[in-house]
Amino acid sequence: MKKLTRVIALALILCLCLPLLAQAEDNMTQIKGTLKNSIKLKKSYPANPEIEGESPITGLPTNGEPYTPIIIDLDGSPAAYPHWGINDADMLFQVPNAGAGSTKLMALFTSTYPDQAGGVRSARGSMVPVALCFDAAFGYAGIAPVKGKNANVDDLTKKFNMKKGVKAYNLLGESQAYRSRIQGINEPHNLSAHIKQIHEHLIAENVPFEVRPFRFTDTPRTDGKNASYIKIVHRGDSVKKPVNPSSTSFFTYDETLGGYTRAYSEGEDVDRYTGVAPVFANVIVLRVKFRWQNSYVYLDDHMSGTGVIEIFQNGHYVRGAWKRESATSRLILIGPDGNELELQRGKTFIVVTNDATGVSYR
Repeated sequence: MKKLTRVIALALILCLCLPLLAQAEDNMTQIKGTLKNSIKLKKSYPANPEIEGESPITGLPTNGEPYTPIIIDLDGSPAAYPHWGINDADMLFQVPNAGAGSTKLMALFTSTYPDQAGGVRSARGSMVPVALCFDAAFGYAGIAPVKGKNANVDDLTKKFNMKKGVKAYNLLGESQAYRSRIQGINEPHNLSAHIKQIHEHLIAENVPFEVRPFRFTDTPRTDGKNASYIKIVHRGDSVKKPVNPSSTSFFTYDETLGGYTRAYSEGEDVDRYTGVAPVFANVIVLRVKFRWQNSYVYLDDHMSGTGVIEIFQNGHYVRGAWKRESATSRLILIGPDGNELELQRGKTFIVVTNDATGVSYR
């Protein structure tokens, strides 16, 4: 009888909450997904100058460490949260994985190189172009069993001259020396990349990296629509497919923090060991066409060409564009006026997705 009473009580609570939840969703403004850019772009965007003492990725003061951009592939499963080492990342990415809306994360380290970060999982063809945007060393735990030059990570790293153990670190292959398993976390979610050790190896080997600075501003964005809360839902390659709840992201703007914090389907995204949530001064949704090979996703022309971005800064939303001259060149973010976008100083979160992904805000 007591159990039945509890069930009835929970049902009543749900009935009371559903109208409030529906009202909250009704208040969201849905952005129409598109891959077609309508902003007039310039013929060329000259490289930005490297400013001594300033991070090319965050615009914040550097700590004097040699610049060795390192990006790792992070598990996107709810069972993998919370990740560790992510508060030291200058940029985080959410990227397509495989299937209907499945995603993983990537963390880019360019200023602070923690002893360890993870949990690291297997790479996809969609991730190599992200690493190439920054001429970064790429760490991952194995590859997908897919054949072909477009989606197979081994083939892609060879194609783009990412030499094994130099700019490609397979932690389940030839680069096992740079990883360990974390106690207290279930496998396979507990693989940790030794970021500092990779950093020191790159310095010792004198591996060259091209520095590709973004543009920055100290003036907050005030134009555009108010957007203090963002919801991003992933559906794979079609709007007719159901939302993948484990990949849904929520961003909330906190004026006192000067940026957005992120939550996922089961809670706030925080660093496992510090308990601190990363704060993102910029949230960018970068739309690119998905291609498929044996059910594994890769990005159209390996994310070269032009496309659309949704820009969220200082609690405001505007639409912009992106451009890459080739699959190995820098990523250029462009504002609504056609000029290169000025990022707010601080961390940036970039969602690499397509036009089927739903983006809404209020």
